Amino acid sequence: MLHYLIACDLDGSLLNNQSEFTEKTKKVLRHLHEQGHKIVIATGRPFGGSIHLYEDLNIPNPMINDNGAAIENPFNTSFPKQRTQIPLAIMHDLFRFTQPFLRSAFFSIDKTVYGYHYEPRLERYFAGINFSDTVIDKPFTELDVEPSGMIFLVDAKKQATLENYIDQSYDNHITYRLWGADRKNAIYEIYLRHVSKDSAIQYLLKYYNYEPHQLMTFGDGINDIEMIRNAGLGVMMKNGVDELKPVAKDITEFTNNEDGIAEYLIKFFNLKLDFE
Repeated sequence: MLHYLIACDLDGSLLNNQSEFTEKTKKVLRHLHEQGHKIVIATGRPFGGSIHLYEDLNIPNPMINDNGAAIENPFNTSFPKQRTQIPLAIMHDLFRFTQPFLRSAFFSIDKTVYGYHYEPRLERYFAGINFSDTVIDKPFTELDVEPSGMIFLVDAKKQATLENYIDQSYDNHITYRLWGADRKNAIYEIYLRHVSKDSAIQYLLKYYNYEPHQLMTFGDGINDIEMIRNAGLGVMMKNGVDELKPVAKDITEFTNNEDGIAEYLIKFFNLKLDFE
């Protein structure tokens, strides 16, 4: 039997609209794990916002967090934990430049959130829930910890200013992803240029000695583009963003709220499972 590494996004993909796994999804994924496939969570959520879901799924494989900046296996401490971080000097400089038009910002390490004019709604949007044990709210220039990535809420009129500064000053180091904008605000994710969910997945392919054609990925958002494009079988959710359509090799028949991934896997692997 050909075994696959099956990497799945959480929000809008594996999770339903209540941010939960259904029993069907858990049963299908655990069954495939028992058959020898590698089931891997690949999420933009930080570790603290996803560990409860990882434990609920109860499949002891590595978990990818922070859009690829962190890889670890909480069930296996011998797995070599990977973490890439934005250098402190770059974080400080970017904060100084954006501070005059920065409305709010945050990043997290484990269960501590570092914020500037901390806005819980931002954390809820990107982490799924407000999971923080501790919130440290101060200018980032006063911090001495390096983030894997940062979320900046800026004045919408300053989008070009921010983008041009990053492009001209740090094009070889960091880049950005625009998550949305209205007349007042724009939300940016700032991250290391070479880091993505796909870069983390490629690491795991080599770690487990899998070939590219053994990679299957599922996602719904713009942060899933690379892993959908570069997989042997990259599948976008029916509810996915339009940007995924040019790179996806297939689309689920059902949405995340209809067990879209589970239904796709049942059909793909011709599973005979009792869901009564």
